[in-house]
Amino acid sequence: MLSKPFVNLLNWNPQLFREIKGRFKTRNVAIAISASLLCQFIVMMFFLGKLPQEYGKGVVLYNRYCIRVEVEKNIYCTAIDWSYWWLDIFKALSWIFLAVILIGGVYMLVADLAKEKRLGTLNFIRLSPQSSQKILLGKLLGVPILIYLAIAISLPLHLWANISSGLSLSWLFGFYGVLIAVCYFLYNASLLLAFLGVTQAWLIATITGIFLLPIISIIKSYTDESYALIGTDGIRDLLIVSAIIILGLVLGSYWIWKAVNRRYRNPNSTIISKKKSYWLMGCFHFYLLPLFLLINIGNDEKSSYILWNSLIFFCTINLFWFLLVIASLSPQRQSVQDWARYRHQQINNDETAIVKGLAISLKQDLIWGEKSPALVAIGINLVITGLIWSSWILLWHDNEIKLRAILTLIMSLNLILIYAAIVQLVLLMKVKKPAIWAVGILGSLISLPPIALLLLSILPDKNSNLWLFSTFPWLSIDLNYPAIASMLIAIIGQWSVLTLVTLQLTRKIRKLGRSNSQKLLT
Repeated sequence: MLSKPFVNLLNWNPQLFREIKGRFKTRNVAIAISASLLCQFIVMMFFLGKLPQEYGKGVVLYNRYCIRVEVEKNIYCTAIDWSYWWLDIFKALSWIFLAVILIGGVYMLVADLAKEKRLGTLNFIRLSPQSSQKILLGKLLGVPILIYLAIAISLPLHLWANISSGLSLSWLFGFYGVLIAVCYFLYNASLLLAFLGVTQAWLIATITGIFLLPIISIIKSYTDESYALIGTDGIRDLLIVSAIIILGLVLGSYWIWKAVNRRYRNPNSTIISKKKSYWLMGCFHFYLLPLFLLINIGNDEKSSYILWNSLIFFCTINLFWFLLVIASLSPQRQSVQDWARYRHQQINNDETAIVKGLAISLKQDLIWGEKSPALVAIGINLVITGLIWSSWILLWHDNEIKLRAILTLIMSLNLILIYAAIVQLVLLMKVKKPAIWAVGILGSLISLPPIALLLLSILPDKNSNLWLFSTFPWLSIDLNYPAIASMLIAIIGQWSVLTLVTLQLTRKIRKLGRSNSQKLLT
C-alpha cells in the first residue's frame, strides 16, 4: 500500500511519481546522501587545514585568516578572523551547488530524454491523457531528484556559513533566487535542445559549464563586495542587480517553456508560432529598453558618444537575437510545400475565394499561419523593433545625430530581413540536413565580408563608405561620418538585394506548390 503523500503525488502528477519511483532506490539514495556528506567533510577539512596551527604574539604567521598586527616591522597573528574563514566556505559551497545542480541536472535531463527517444517510450508518453505541462514538469522535478536531495542535505552548513560570515540574509535569499532562476532557465533550454535533436548530454553539459564560469566570477565579486559593504546602502545595489537578473531569467524561462511544450506536442512544428513571436519581441525589447533609457543623460559631446556606442551595441546584440528568432520561425521544406500546394488547390477549387477573399486569406496565412514562410512575420517583428527603438532615439538630446542614428537602425533591420529571406531560401533546398546548410551559408555571409576587409587593411574608421555594404555597417558609422547620402545609397542597395532574394523565394515556393500531375502535364 502506498502512503498518503505518494498517493497525492500520483494523483497530482503521475509523471513525477514515475520519475521519483524509478530513482528513489535504496542504493541511489544512500549514494546521494553519502556523496553530500563526504563533500561537506572535504570542504571543512580543506579550510581547517588553511587555519594557522597556533597563534599569538610570539608567532609570526602569513595567513589570510589572521588578524594581523605589525610590531617592529614584523607581522604577528593575534587572532583568527572567523567571519572571513566562513565567507570562503560559503563561496566554496555556492560554487559546488552551482556546478552540481546545473551541470549534473542538465546532463541527467538530456540523457534521460535521449534514452526515452531511443527506447521509443517518449512517443508512448505523448499518447497519455496528461497535459504536456504536467509531463515536462514531472521531468524537471523528477529526473534530477537525487541532486536535489544531495543539495538539501548541504543547506544547513551553507546557511550556517552565511550567518557566521556576517553576510546579510537578504543576500543569501538573493543567491537562492538566482540559483533557482538559472536552474529553471538552463533546464528548460536543455529540454528544448533535446527536442530539437541535440541528444549528446556531454555536449550540453559542457556548454553549461562554460556558461557557469562567468556566473561563478559574478558570485565571487558580489560576495566580496557585499562583505565589504556590510552596514552600508551598497547591499541594495546588489539586490537590485539580482532582481534584474532574476526577472530576465524568469522571462526567458517562460518563453522557452512555451517553446518546449510546443515541440513536445508536435516535433515537426516551428519552435514558436508567429503570434507568440510578436509578443516575445515586445517583451524582449521592453525588458531591454529601460536599461538603455538610463543612458539618456546630459547633452554634451561625451553623452552623445555614449549614446552612439549604445546604439552600436544594440545593433550587434539585436542581430544575434534575430538570428535566434529566424531559426525559431522558419518552417522546413515539407511544411512550406504542403502550405503552397494546399493554397494552390484552394485557388483551383474555391471560386469565391478567387473573387473576393483570396488576398485576405493569403495575408492572414503569412501573418498567422503555422506552415507559411516566415518572412512577413519577421518583417512585422522588425517593425515592432524599429518603432520601439526609434522612440528611444527621438529622446536623445542631440538633434543633429538623430537622423543618422535612425538610418543606422534601418540599415541593421534591413540586413536582418535579407538574412531571413536567405535562410528560408536555403531551407527550401532539396539537400540533406538543410538546417546545417543554412547555418553554414549564413555564418559565411556574416563573418567573411568583415574578415576580408580587415585582412585587406580596410578599417571602418578609414573606409566607412565601403563598410556600409558589409554585414556590420554600423561599425563604420560615427557621429560625423559617413555622409547621409552614402547611408541612403547603402539602404537603397539593401532594398535591391532584398527584392531580388524575395522574388527568388517566391518563385521557389510557387514551384514547390505545383502538384506532380501538373509537372507531368507541363
